[in-house]
Amino acid sequence: MDSRVSDRKLRRELTTWDLLMLSLGGIIGSGWLFAAFGAATTAGPGSIFAWIIGGVIIIFIALVYAELGAMIPRSGAIVRYGHLSHGSFAGFVLGWAYFLSAVSVPAIEAEGVITYAASYSSKYGIVLLTNTGVMSVLGTFLAMLLMLGFFFLNYAGIKIMGKTNTGLTWWKFVIPTLTVILLLVVSFRPSNIIVGGIVPYGWAPVFSAVATSGIVFSYLGFRQGIDYGGEAKTPQRSIPLATVFSVLIGILLYTALQIVFIGGIDWGKLGLVPGSWAQIYSLATSNSNPEAVALYDAPFAHIAQAAGLVFLTYILFADAYISPSGTLNVYLGTSTRTLYGMAANGHMPKKLLEIMDKNRIPFIPLLATLLIGYIFFLPFPSWYKMVGFITSATAFTYIVGGAALMSLRRTAPELKRPFKLPYARVLSPIAFIGAGEVVYWSGWPLVLYLAIAIFLGFAVYFVLLLLGAIENSFTKENIKAGLWVPIFIIVLTVLSYIGDTSLGGIGVIKFPFDLVTVAVISFIFYMWSVRSGIRTEDITEMIESGSQYVFEESAREAVGK
Repeated sequence: MDSRVSDRKLRRELTTWDLLMLSLGGIIGSGWLFAAFGAATTAGPGSIFAWIIGGVIIIFIALVYAELGAMIPRSGAIVRYGHLSHGSFAGFVLGWAYFLSAVSVPAIEAEGVITYAASYSSKYGIVLLTNTGVMSVLGTFLAMLLMLGFFFLNYAGIKIMGKTNTGLTWWKFVIPTLTVILLLVVSFRPSNIIVGGIVPYGWAPVFSAVATSGIVFSYLGFRQGIDYGGEAKTPQRSIPLATVFSVLIGILLYTALQIVFIGGIDWGKLGLVPGSWAQIYSLATSNSNPEAVALYDAPFAHIAQAAGLVFLTYILFADAYISPSGTLNVYLGTSTRTLYGMAANGHMPKKLLEIMDKNRIPFIPLLATLLIGYIFFLPFPSWYKMVGFITSATAFTYIVGGAALMSLRRTAPELKRPFKLPYARVLSPIAFIGAGEVVYWSGWPLVLYLAIAIFLGFAVYFVLLLLGAIENSFTKENIKAGLWVPIFIIVLTVLSYIGDTSLGGIGVIKFPFDLVTVAVISFIFYMWSVRSGIRTEDITEMIESGSQYVFEESAREAVGK
């Protein structure tokens, strides 16, 4: 099936508000329930800066994708841009990495629900988490059942799924906002922010917290408005607005949540000297301090309970089902459209392009997403174990944004650009470098695991090739155009190994020189990536056939604007 034919079959039901709510719904998930704890125990009060740093990086990335998304609105769009700007080879590597990150999110959101439930189910003899903090057999079964329920919601169609998400997102926004206000009034201790120093462990853990504690992971939901772009009524206007405003709202909300979490810690109840942030995590994971364990399992609910806000505690436990479930719902759809996008690129069987006539959704990718998502429970059986992998995998795929934007401006200047990013020559390399830094901050050996997982994608590709499920699309031209991608993976892996010891490296390059080194090398790869971009056949066909916008109505609106 031709991808243009299948793209036209998708229902265009989503408004600007729906796209904003999809993006914001992706941002406010399990991250708001757990990331504040992970960031605080990594960097102490410095975690407040970590949220701002992570948010600024994501804003630069989001601005780049705002132009791309409005210019070429497609479902599964992010996996298609590298293919359009640099050819099939780069498109496959980046698409595979993006799929790994997207398909694992439903599993981590389900784990978030089970982790919160475990904090009170144990009182009734129901064991959902073991003493080591990983899910039990029962916990895993319930997480799988939860994913199955949202599989059927996505199966019902994009309109029902989108409107359901809008309602859930309102709840997901109101509850953390209410939490900020109440904890600020009732339990906030300003001394917690300055005791031991605002950055007690130095700046290296602050940057590490950006990547490994769930900060960037929490912001990654901005991509939903782009990935659902092919099902929007007015994508040229809706995608930029939804993308940028969702991140801005996320930065304000998450920074405020981190502040009230830091200020809400009662050191006396924990039995610790004020400022002993790193000890909280070790006590919780060793199961040697009940207060620390309760804080680990249900961070904000525990602080609310300690402050005497019983009603808020009940609301937070209810939200522990709703917020992650809403994000699970969104990402099942995102993963589905990622597989769909890879099939449109020719990297997956064309069977994945088939759209159901009744519900107008790609059913086979949806089913595959559910089954593959289940597999991630095996190597990453807890929320805190999975979040770093998802962050580094997604951040790596975002490097192509700046490269694709500037490459397409050079190779296809005649493409209509309803939103043209100002100062793109400055912002694009910043976005590229920022994504590279986030991958490096994930630390050793996590970057190694990411590299292995990405290169395993080639095995998948060649198996599909041998089975005749796909045709070989790797030509000499597009291999040359995309060679920078796998080499950059290897270089980042080496930098991670020789990097600062606080990030798991052997300390050959110490902080802050490691950050400068990564920035310089990333800029070199950025220049290589922009120069190696090519005018692909898909872009040429898109321009010559007038199919830049799949739907004629969208094309007329873009020209009119």
